[in-house]
Amino acid sequence: MTQHPVPEHPVPDDLPPGNWHHAPRARIEPAAPDTLGLTARLVLRVIRRRTRAPRDYNVFRTLARLGGIFPAHAVFLSQILLRGRLPVAEKELVILRVAWRQGCVYEWSLHSPMATAAGVPEHHKRAAATESPRFDDPRLHALVEATDEILASGTLTDASWSALLGHCTPDEALELCMLIGHYVMVAFTLNTVGVQLDRQPAGEPAA
Repeated sequence: MTQHPVPEHPVPDDLPPGNWHHAPRARIEPAAPDTLGLTARLVLRVIRRRTRAPRDYNVFRTLARLGGIFPAHAVFLSQILLRGRLPVAEKELVILRVAWRQGCVYEWSLHSPMATAAGVPEHHKRAAATESPRFDDPRLHALVEATDEILASGTLTDASWSALLGHCTPDEALELCMLIGHYVMVAFTLNTVGVQLDRQPAGEPAA
């Protein structure tokens, strides 16, 4: 009988059905704090303070291994997530859709409570984890529909772009494209290097 390794941190029981990717072990371990430079340690401290977290999240200690890229990415992340023209609740719904489409357990587990905190109702979160979701809000439906098409084809047809602009401004649509692209990048990275779930969720995440 083949023995399969037991994941360090098993998939959560409340994870919705989906084609999830969850490596049993990290391929790249999170950086030990004493191996990091001053700037990286300061960035981690700021993240802990903002999230009211008692310890660093595995995702950030893993990304801290990027050296000088890590602080720059952390700044971009805070801007794309917490600022801009799209409301935070809409961003969180789109991120959940990306996480589900990419099968990223860590991304979904981190952003599910964030979506709730931002005001995303449970039935919208459940819809984000279905093959053909419908939303009672036409704007939300347009954002998720555009997200699906971008994920599937890497672009939007002229007709789909026009349909999206029927519900948001061109600047909001531009921000949506950047948001989707960023969280696809994060999902690919988390899935590939096997970032493990945190042992205990620490406050409301902000990543």
